[in-house]
Amino acid sequence: MDMSDKAGHAAGLREAPPRGRSLFGRIVWSWAAFFRWSAATIVALLMIALLWLYFLDWNTMRGPLARYASHRLGREVHIAGNLEVRLFSFTPSMSVHGVRVANPAWVGQPLAADIGDFSVSVRLMPLLYGKLILPSVEFDDPNILVVRDKQGRTNWDFRGSAQGQKIPPIQRFVVRNGQLRIDDRLRRMVFAGMVSSNERAGGGDHAFELTGEGTLNGNKFVADIHGGALINVDESKPYHFAADVRSGTTHAVADGAFPRPFHLGQFWAATTFSGPTMADLYYLTGLAFPNTPPYRLSGTLTRDGSLFHFADIKGLVGSSDMHGDVTAQTADTPTFVRAQLTSRQLNFDDLGPLIGAPPPGAARKGSAAASTRVLPDAPLYVERIRQMNADVQYDAATIKSQDFPLRDLHLHVVLNNGVMTLDPITFDFTRGKLNASLKVDARKDVAVSDLDARLSNIRLEQFVHGNPPAVEGLLAARAQMHTVGNSVRKAAATANGALTFVVPSGKVRKSFAELTGIDLLNGLGLLLTNDKSDTGLRCAVARFDARDGVMTARQFTIDTDPVLINGSGTINLRDESLNLAITGKPKEFRIGRLRAPISIGGSLGSPSVGVKAGPALAQGGIAAALGVLNPFAALLAFVDPGLAKDANCVALSENARKGPAPVKTPSRRR
Repeated sequence: MDMSDKAGHAAGLREAPPRGRSLFGRIVWSWAAFFRWSAATIVALLMIALLWLYFLDWNTMRGPLARYASHRLGREVHIAGNLEVRLFSFTPSMSVHGVRVANPAWVGQPLAADIGDFSVSVRLMPLLYGKLILPSVEFDDPNILVVRDKQGRTNWDFRGSAQGQKIPPIQRFVVRNGQLRIDDRLRRMVFAGMVSSNERAGGGDHAFELTGEGTLNGNKFVADIHGGALINVDESKPYHFAADVRSGTTHAVADGAFPRPFHLGQFWAATTFSGPTMADLYYLTGLAFPNTPPYRLSGTLTRDGSLFHFADIKGLVGSSDMHGDVTAQTADTPTFVRAQLTSRQLNFDDLGPLIGAPPPGAARKGSAAASTRVLPDAPLYVERIRQMNADVQYDAATIKSQDFPLRDLHLHVVLNNGVMTLDPITFDFTRGKLNASLKVDARKDVAVSDLDARLSNIRLEQFVHGNPPAVEGLLAARAQMHTVGNSVRKAAATANGALTFVVPSGKVRKSFAELTGIDLLNGLGLLLTNDKSDTGLRCAVARFDARDGVMTARQFTIDTDPVLINGSGTINLRDESLNLAITGKPKEFRIGRLRAPISIGGSLGSPSVGVKAGPALAQGGIAAALGVLNPFAALLAFVDPGLAKDANCVALSENARKGPAPVKTPSRRR
């Protein structure tokens, strides 16, 4: 046997199962040999894999990586430039050049993102323990387009964004020359601007800075967000941040912290919002706020997943104080908002912008004709109402008003799938109450509204000055209107319904009653002598029917002891013009009465009172003709025998109770 045969024989002895051992020993030996060979094979494969990765041209992996990214994003991803990967390091890194993300076909533009360069690195040792830490994330020349259509489709899939993104810790985050464009057709919002971020050594709380600048719906937009250094951030400690955002004249300032850094779904911040009207906050928050006077509100804004809470609100809206809490649940579709708001003192003028009137002290814009209009024409944005549901309670403990003796206000607003209900709207007067409900159906492009308002137990004397007051009595009124339009003026121009006023009894200045009959002797005499004596008001009933924005007097009767007053005419809400006539008929013999109706014309904003010339001229002509025969006979043309009778107040009140805008009349008091 030569030496080679001996070596082979020795090797065979080592590999062959040892003789003389038990069956169990042979099995153990067999498994040990299997594991040795398996380990050797795995090590060999790993070495081959490592060598393959070391010498690999990573550009050959652009296709598989792009397909994986396409699957994760739900959008086609293409890598046009080089792919560079550095694996053999304690901080493996990857750089990708020319990343392009395609848009869905319906967008009409090819790319959702075009990124010049993207690089990311990972800490190896924490990764082995299942903890992902990114030492660096950098973007160069990213160009991002975000589009959402009117149906809510978006070119990006933001699944889970309602809860807030959980981002791995980033120790260096850089964006250079970033361009962002947002075209949100659902919110009618367009943003175009530049975004950049950087980190400065020794910057303290301003070490990290993220800035954005551009235009938001044509208004200049500037955002400055800064915080502490990222490189030493501790995931177990809160991360402080501050933000300053301006959109046109709307300004938001926040100073707070993320309890867990890089968990954007949780934060708190002392926040202040200010601007000319809260309606403009829609572009920053996506929530539909009403038109208001200039405001400044502060509170604590917190986020816990999909729940946002603006608590301990304090500030001013116009000259009215505001307090309360607001929550928004973004996980609901649409977002659900609940608010409880109060004012210690409400300035009544601050309510004007809610219906589109200009803020107190603001000049009306537009033509001279527009400046004299009373009914506001500010639009109601129906698409905003459809984008949220809400339940809002508002209470004002006291009301400051120069024109109305108001005490307090309670308002409950509910938004439900495009239908806004204000029920109740309750104003308490010093004596009396206004109760109203308003339903606005904004599910279509043009809103349809229904109003039902009641005045009850209103004392007329609280609205007039003088001692004694010129009129006294108990007023009840009812308005029921159905309108179509996206502003108060457009809705009024289409109004259909009825308006009823009833005063069952009271008192009125005697000179006013006589003047309605144009009693030149009695009326002018009482007026010129400043006589403040009153006379009985037996009843007053007025009913206007509205058809296509024109209110026509179907019943207009004011019955006083000396004079029965009737009225007729129209109030045109389309052009806000007045065309009314009032005629007083004496119940007693009168000398010096001019038989001509008093006319009320002009506009709602600038009414004019006069005497209809035709009947007056005719009466003057008769007097002239009689004067030819006998000068004293001319007086006969101005004599009224006073044949008017008392009105049937019981029947008038009963008709008001059963009419198209029924009024429950107060009990008669004499």
